[in-house]
Amino acid sequence: MHDLILAVPKDGRPGYLRIAEGIRTAIQAERIKPGERLPSSRTLADMLGVHRHTVIAAMDELVAEGWLEAGQRRAHRVASELPSQFFSPRARSKSSCLNRKLKWQFARQVNVSDCGPDQSRGSTYNYVFQGGHPDLRLFPYDEFRACLAESLRKSPSMRSGYGSPAGHQPFVERLDRYLGHMRALTGRKIIVTHGTQEGVFLAAQLLVNPGDKVAVEALGYGAAWDAFRAAGGELVPIKVDEDGLDPDALETAIAKQRIRFIYLTPHHQYPTTVTLTAARRMRIYELASQHQIPIFEDDYDHEFHYRCQPIAPLASTDPCELVIYASTLSKIMFPSMRIGFLAVPEALYQPLINMRTIITRQNSVFLQDAVARWMDSGGFERHLRRMRRAYQERCDVLVGRLQDAQARGLPLEWTVPDGGMALWLNCNVDADAITAKAAEVGVFVTPESAYRCGSRGANTHLRLGYASQTPDEIGAGIGLLMKAVASVESGARKAPRRRAANR
Repeated sequence: MHDLILAVPKDGRPGYLRIAEGIRTAIQAERIKPGERLPSSRTLADMLGVHRHTVIAAMDELVAEGWLEAGQRRAHRVASELPSQFFSPRARSKSSCLNRKLKWQFARQVNVSDCGPDQSRGSTYNYVFQGGHPDLRLFPYDEFRACLAESLRKSPSMRSGYGSPAGHQPFVERLDRYLGHMRALTGRKIIVTHGTQEGVFLAAQLLVNPGDKVAVEALGYGAAWDAFRAAGGELVPIKVDEDGLDPDALETAIAKQRIRFIYLTPHHQYPTTVTLTAARRMRIYELASQHQIPIFEDDYDHEFHYRCQPIAPLASTDPCELVIYASTLSKIMFPSMRIGFLAVPEALYQPLINMRTIITRQNSVFLQDAVARWMDSGGFERHLRRMRRAYQERCDVLVGRLQDAQARGLPLEWTVPDGGMALWLNCNVDADAITAKAAEVGVFVTPESAYRCGSRGANTHLRLGYASQTPDEIGAGIGLLMKAVASVESGARKAPRRRAANR
């Protein structure tokens, strides 16, 4: 055994781990050979100036990792077959198979739509007009924390194991009552999901085969489209106008090709916010019934309706049992809660449960139980009323600022939405250019192009979410945004004059 030189790192880790790393590094560098005997633990302790038990602990660690072999009453030896064969350059050169990287073969390519700035990574935006995001500062965290603490105190062992993939029964029962009271949904089977997105994914995996045509709104929700594409579906964009999805365009599409699935946001169309008229609802339902096409109804922000009572979902009157209804508590509570739900006909219930069991199994039972307790206390509906008042005020502030800008000559057009969390603004100039200009001054907006499916069309609209910012923040952000609009509009007016001069 030659003299052993160890480089022991100096950091905050326990001494035995640092000594183990020093020995491991020496083995990897081949300063100690496979099968070679190490000095005794007492010798190493004297050499390193540490307690012998620290060296013994380091040796035990390396034996467990496979670097050393220990015999009874014998010194430790370097293992004859080392993990370092996969790390040592010399070992790699001896084995050609270790130089060949695996060429991954993907069964399918999955693309993910851009969902806006990731606030968890430190957004550079000072004002974020992102549609569909609640103001997390309004949530009564202390009140809900008490419900969660109560859930943890009472029968915690009963809620700590696996539960039903359909959801925690007390929560499902309260949710069922709430849906009957607030959304006129009765006689449906409830499945709790990780937000609406999991519901879309489950339905797509169960009902969409590769090559199936899925009718979607030509302006719509990219994350849902991602789920259909991941199942192999081919999207068929259907025109959307000021009254929502056009049933004539849907009928034409059905006549041209076999549509197997319809995805719809009828209450507050995403992103335009328009409410699908009663006549169109009936016509679309009749087409779906006649051609035996399931409808996925995404009702993502039902409660936030201000000018009148919310329109009852399509699923509330579904004699043919062809509507899959999905919604979420993310807008009422907060997105990271990850509690959404499906309300489905009986025939779909068990197949969806089976699909969910092999994907995510279940949501947190403690969270569901806490929400059920919060509902029982009345806190859920109190919070909802506060949010509805706040969001209506913010919508009014946004509209007022836009009216001021319009009075100053900007070519703005919009319809005040009956509800929702965003406004669809026509700037009559290139929305991508406005988005880029706004980003330069710390304002996030989303252009029409981000919501378009299929061939490129007009791109003059912005979706302005107003729920997540205070009235003062909305005022300041809109002031900067309108300067960006004015700059792009001015450039657009000058461009024709420059072209004319060049002629």
